[in-house]
Amino acid sequence: MRIIKTLVVVCLLLFSLSLSANEVDNSFDLNLEELLGVEVTSVSKQRQPLSDSPAAIYVVSNKDIVSSGATSIPQALRGVPGLHVAQIDSQKWAVSSRGFNGRFNNKLLVLMDGRAIYSPLFSGVYWEAQDTLMSDIDRIEIIRGPSAAIWGANAVNGVINIITKHSADTIGGYAELGVGDYEQGFAGFRYGAKLGDGITARAYAKGFERDSLEHNGQDMNPIQHMLMTGVNTDNGWRQQQAGGRIDMKLDQSATLSLSADIYRGEINQLSFKPILTPFYTEYSVDNFNSSGWNVLANYTKALSATSEYNLKVYFDHTKREESFVEASIDTIDIDFQHQFNAWQRHNVVWGLGYRFIENDLEGSSSIDVSEVSKNRTLWSGFIRDEITLSENALWLTLATRVEHNSYTGMEWQPNARLVWKLSDQHKLWSSVAYSVRTPSQAEDATGINIAVVPPVPAPFPTEIVLHGDEQYESEELLAYEVGYRFSPTDRISVDATVFYNKYDKLRSTSTGAFVGPEILPVPHFTQFLQVGNDADGHSYGLEISNQWVASEKLKFKLNYGFIQSDFSEGQTQNTEAPKHIASLSAEWLMHQDVDINMMWRYVDEAAILDIAAGGSETIDAYHGVDIGVTWRVLPKVSLSAFGKNLFYGDHVEYKPELFHIPYRVEPSFYGKVTIDF
Repeated sequence: MRIIKTLVVVCLLLFSLSLSANEVDNSFDLNLEELLGVEVTSVSKQRQPLSDSPAAIYVVSNKDIVSSGATSIPQALRGVPGLHVAQIDSQKWAVSSRGFNGRFNNKLLVLMDGRAIYSPLFSGVYWEAQDTLMSDIDRIEIIRGPSAAIWGANAVNGVINIITKHSADTIGGYAELGVGDYEQGFAGFRYGAKLGDGITARAYAKGFERDSLEHNGQDMNPIQHMLMTGVNTDNGWRQQQAGGRIDMKLDQSATLSLSADIYRGEINQLSFKPILTPFYTEYSVDNFNSSGWNVLANYTKALSATSEYNLKVYFDHTKREESFVEASIDTIDIDFQHQFNAWQRHNVVWGLGYRFIENDLEGSSSIDVSEVSKNRTLWSGFIRDEITLSENALWLTLATRVEHNSYTGMEWQPNARLVWKLSDQHKLWSSVAYSVRTPSQAEDATGINIAVVPPVPAPFPTEIVLHGDEQYESEELLAYEVGYRFSPTDRISVDATVFYNKYDKLRSTSTGAFVGPEILPVPHFTQFLQVGNDADGHSYGLEISNQWVASEKLKFKLNYGFIQSDFSEGQTQNTEAPKHIASLSAEWLMHQDVDINMMWRYVDEAAILDIAAGGSETIDAYHGVDIGVTWRVLPKVSLSAFGKNLFYGDHVEYKPELFHIPYRVEPSFYGKVTIDF
């Protein structure tokens, strides 16, 4: 800690001295017009300017990531409007768009270079397993709202698409080394080279060790405190990862990209499980390994100036060895798409896909996976037609996707979007979309022991088991959106979206069989709860993103999200979202060699489910400030100092639904040196 404080003081001293130096124009890389013209691919699976995209899309650029000092993907997403990003413990995160957040959030599709990185166990993301060299990320495209007509089931409330740089943009060497209190130590290395005519490649390696957060014992009752006595609450972790990418221009019309990654993490986590003996809950430390690797091939062929096709194939292997479930998951995915212009006014994209998932699962006394089939298949096809209704003024996009999955069979997911360019400064868009969230293995005949009720007034304790149902249906969403983009000057932009979401067939529970008394392992009853589709509800809200380029050296962003929800009782998901989430960030080029990045964040209180206790609790509102200062000591050497979660103190940001306990997020500091060579 003393090292970090000393580093910060030295940096600030040098910065103050640098103010007297002669300044040279070194303005931001992109002006506002160029920022709004950045091409994105997540909305329509083809390139189009961000300002023309008929969706609530936001882009986190490479410069945003580097200047903010984000050391993980969730950290890079903290300031996105309408996105709720909360840290649970040292390695776990809850990330969602427009509600339904949680450790096991299942309504947000996450991609990395087109590779889906969600787990079929619960249709969500293990964020601690998703990593890369942060400086190699070109941009992160975030869509709030359904995109299932393009990306398929589970893209219900949004899509996060992480896109890494082309290897031609990473020629040469790069190294980083950092140290801090929470970020106890991290290092990264990458080297890129031109291998031949039209062939470039890079390889990288990185590793880190992160400290344990403080255990949140403030809200525990005396019995819980007693049960925790002597239990190791360490939740620190370390991870190593390596990978590479090769990009080849095969001829004037064809390109091929090959990439691969491999990682291994050692994770400490505090877990609890229900037991049949007093005091009916057992806390224990769980030290386990998380590992995986993937390979991806991406081939693109231009057929003409207005037509091309793309073939993407990847294989992904992941393995987790947690105490309550061990899983080894292999996924192979094949995706083909073809884009062409037809009849002058039609821009058509269509595609076919196939995915095969094989699981090797081993349960425990907490989770019974004996009845779950190990193999899953997904067949899909989609078509999108962008129709020009009025030249350079009005466009209608019609799209639909059909999928056949191993749980519910055939699913259709249509979408209609309209863009109206009133003028160069005013653009209006709207969308009506139907999406589904298909079942996961957690809902397909899996048995989860969620609690044990003490023997009062019954003579024996009662085990509560949440049991899946092979007849479980897909959850449904009908969403309406209207967006408005306004640029009154070349220095100010406003991007606003209002939405209304109507959910049906949401996951619910009903009381099932009451069994017992059973003699083994000790006398007890069993109360089964059956998963069903009887819950529903709606939400509506507003999201605003404002950018102001005050000068060539000072830029501000103000993002705000509001959401109001009304859902039926007995929910088994965190349907409620913080009503207000806001962030204000500033980038200041204080000197030709000195950058300052600051962001203030506010997250309103949130209602969190406690499935084991059969109720909910409130997580208090919190705010925090992140500050980063970067000094370019030499043209290719930079020294940085960062402070995270400042000026509020330690606080709980979120609580997991099952198995784990929340930890308190604290202010932290770290320093970093980067070298390009």
